[in-house]
Amino acid sequence: MNPNECIDPVASKRWLEAQSAGLYGQAHPLRDEISARLMEHLQAMILNPQALLEWRPLSGGASSMGQWHTLFPKAKVYFWQESVLANAAVKAVHAPTGLLSWVKTVCLKKGPLVPQPLPTFAPSAVDLVWSNLALHNESDPSQVIQRWATLLRPQGVVAFSCWGPDTLKELRAIHAKLAWPEPMHPMVDMHNWGDLLVQNGLSDPVMDMEYLTLTYEQVDVLISDLRFLGRNLSPDRFGALRGSKWRRTWREALEAERIRLGGRLKVSFEVIYGHAFKALPKPAQTGQTQVSLEEMRAQLKNKRGRSD
Repeated sequence: MNPNECIDPVASKRWLEAQSAGLYGQAHPLRDEISARLMEHLQAMILNPQALLEWRPLSGGASSMGQWHTLFPKAKVYFWQESVLANAAVKAVHAPTGLLSWVKTVCLKKGPLVPQPLPTFAPSAVDLVWSNLALHNESDPSQVIQRWATLLRPQGVVAFSCWGPDTLKELRAIHAKLAWPEPMHPMVDMHNWGDLLVQNGLSDPVMDMEYLTLTYEQVDVLISDLRFLGRNLSPDRFGALRGSKWRRTWREALEAERIRLGGRLKVSFEVIYGHAFKALPKPAQTGQTQVSLEEMRAQLKNKRGRSD
């Protein structure tokens, strides 16, 4: 599967703009749990970044941004969202207030520990790029990974999480039973993500995955979570608004499944974790080999010695 052909660019832009506006970028227990598990992957590596970048923090709930100063107290923390409104939303969430702000600003002389928007896409600007639950919403993930590779300094690290192909498999089975199209756009396999990392300027990718399962006693809570966590960005999705009859049929199918399972709906999320490195630049190849006169004499003596 080509990751660059799975998503409608217009739908992707609208969804990411909605998150940037703060409509769906708030914390959620599932987002926070995946962020914590991705952080565990990061802590297994020996890192001492001078600067780090969080890519689209509102897509992943932004819970990790409050942890960077504890993990890497000397690092400059940047984030990237595509709008001024989103930048203000991220900074407002993580700005210290009250007594904490006074202690840090006046007593510790450190000023407010607020992440700052990335000023420019300058090469070799950061040592770590972090992305939680954002990459599967990008209409051109190759371009995004190329940007990450450009931003990283040599031996820098990219760490990310995203949904995998088995996400919402129970919901997809219900849609198939009703002869409806898929409820979500296709998700990319972790091996394809690893290939894409290498093809776009990174090296030594390490990929992992796991399943997380949520259960719901109420159908409406599930519907609310689905709306909060994502959108169907498939180019082949239904091209108009669904009517009340369709929604009623869908809800009845979910309720029937809940009853069949003994009162709790089960929904699976395949979570992919990955990290990769920015390789050191290779030395320039001139096509010429220089050998000093002394080295040539030594080589001739060795040859004569072996022939004798």
